[in-house]
Amino acid sequence: MSHYSSYTLKPGMTPWEIVVTYFIIAAIIAGYILFKKKDKMNTLDYVFAGIGGSLVAVADHLVGDAIFLPSPLYPVINPPIWFRILTFFIVIGIIRKVGAGMLTMAVFDIVGDIIHFSFTGEPLWLIEDVLTYGLMADILIFLTKGKIFNIGSKLSYIGIIEGVALGLAFSFVHPFFTYGFIAPFVFGFVPDYLRILFLFTTYLIGDSVIGAISAALAYRVAIIVK
Repeated sequence: MSHYSSYTLKPGMTPWEIVVTYFIIAAIIAGYILFKKKDKMNTLDYVFAGIGGSLVAVADHLVGDAIFLPSPLYPVINPPIWFRILTFFIVIGIIRKVGAGMLTMAVFDIVGDIIHFSFTGEPLWLIEDVLTYGLMADILIFLTKGKIFNIGSKLSYIGIIEGVALGLAFSFVHPFFTYGFIAPFVFGFVPDYLRILFLFTTYLIGDSVIGAISAALAYRVAIIVK
C-alpha cells in the first residue's frame, strides 16, 4: 500500500489497515456461510434477487434522491438510505436464503452504476455493497436459519429487534467505509472526521428506526408473496 500512501493517509480517513482487515474477514465469513448453508437458492429466488436488487437501486437513486428534506430532519431521515433499506429488507424477507443479501446488493450496485453513478471506482463499490450490507443481511439469515425478521412465526418483537440490529449494523458502513475511505480514495478529497462522527450518529438513529419499520413491513409482504 506504500504506492497509495498519499491516498490512504489523509487526515480523517479510516485507516486502510482497518478497512483491509474488515474485508478480508468479511470475505472469509461470506465463504463460510455460503459453504455451510443448507437451503440453496432456486431459479425463482434468483429472479426475485435480480428484480429486487434493481428495485432497491431505483428506490434509492431515483425515488429517494427526488425527495428533499430540510435540516435538521435530514440526514436523520435520509430518504435514499431509508428507501434502500425498506426495499432491501422486503427482498431478503421474500427470499430468506443465504446469498440473497449479497446477490441483491450486487445487482443494486451494478444497476445503480447504470442509472446514476457510472462505473467510476469499481469494483470497490461492488465489494463494499456486497461484503457490508449484503453480508450483514446474509449473516442474519444464516443465524436465524432462514427465519429472518421472525418470518414463518407470528409477528413479534423478535423480528423488530432483528430489524433494528441490522439497521444499526448498516449505520457503520457509509460514515467509515464510503465517506471515510473509498470516496476519498477514488475522488481524492480529504474527509472531515467531525462529519464522519456526525454521519455515524445520525445514521445510528435513522437506520435503527427504519430498520424496525422495514422489518415489520417485510414480514407482511413475505406472508403475502409466499
